[in-house]
Amino acid sequence: MIQSTYTARSGLIAQQQRMDIIANNMANLSTTGYKSVRADFKDALYQTMVRPVQPQNGLNLERGHGVLLGATMRDYAQGTPQQTASALDLMLDGDGFFAVQDSDGETVYTRDGSFSLSIEDTSTFLVTTDGRYVLDKDGKPIDIKSTVTDNLAIKGDGTIWDTSNGFQIGQLGIHTFINRQGLEAVSGNCFQATDASGEAIASTATVRQGYLESSNVDLAGEMVNMIRAQRAFSLTARALTTADEMDSEANQIRR
Repeated sequence: MIQSTYTARSGLIAQQQRMDIIANNMANLSTTGYKSVRADFKDALYQTMVRPVQPQNGLNLERGHGVLLGATMRDYAQGTPQQTASALDLMLDGDGFFAVQDSDGETVYTRDGSFSLSIEDTSTFLVTTDGRYVLDKDGKPIDIKSTVTDNLAIKGDGTIWDTSNGFQIGQLGIHTFINRQGLEAVSGNCFQATDASGEAIASTATVRQGYLESSNVDLAGEMVNMIRAQRAFSLTARALTTADEMDSEANQIRR
């Protein structure tokens, strides 16, 4: 009976993890550029039971040991565009990420194009909402002269222009990866490259100025998934209770 208890326990843990992931998706419904996550499960190790006589059909008698969280997969589908009144709000149409610099000087990547300006001494840098520098195609912070903030135009290829004199200020660093599922999520709605994702490569995504990308979370779908996870959790808890009752009955028989 002990094995059935551990098997049911693995189911409870798996469904709790699934509900945690669903709850996080729902919490980020309004997060700009957020990509929803789903849980993929796999069955645990099987044990072939020993029998004194092998059946003529040659089939093994196997017993499962529950379920495990196999992987979390991120949905990189395009979110809905939302038009804003800010020239510093940018959206990527297609497969790509903005390159930004975190507090440790490391390059991370984001779909959140809600940018602003940060004045430091004689420079005016393009930054994210949490103060990360937005990087150009060469991996350097973008310095936008304070005198051109009212005449700023960003074209589809990411080039930044001063419309008052036709001068190009720079070009946004826009990258993608061979395996986006290999990216590791970090704080601030950002991702960092890993060995699994491969190195960043140039992206052909189009920049849309004056737009932000909404989260791609499907609220109705997440609500349905949460109900299913709760029901599965309840049924597994009932199985655990039944296993415990059977174990108690077995102990009574021994007496």
